[in-house]
Amino acid sequence: MELIEKVFAALNDGAWHDINELSTIKGLRDLSMGKLMTMLDFLAEYDFIELSEAWKGEPLRTVVEAKLQPIVQEFLREIRRVERLEKGGKVNAGSSGQT
Repeated sequence: MELIEKVFAALNDGAWHDINELSTIKGLRDLSMGKLMTMLDFLAEYDFIELSEAWKGEPLRTVVEAKLQPIVQEFLREIRRVERLEKGGKVNAGSSGQT
């Protein structure tokens, strides 16, 4: 789960990030490009992220890029909001997890 959290954190801004950039992130740099791509493919298969190919660099080459799906970005924002509220002790009764 920690690796997925690292990917989500890196993609949290909603912008496109290429696989080379992701491979430099602490916690992900020990992964081979193949394993990183396998994880990104998994996340894309279940619609957590979107993958695309872009032409970048000099000379131009195809690079895989990823970004969070907007609904996932919104979901993660809401989780952080609830966590902040819980730390402050100000969570609405409907968000307390009680049934």
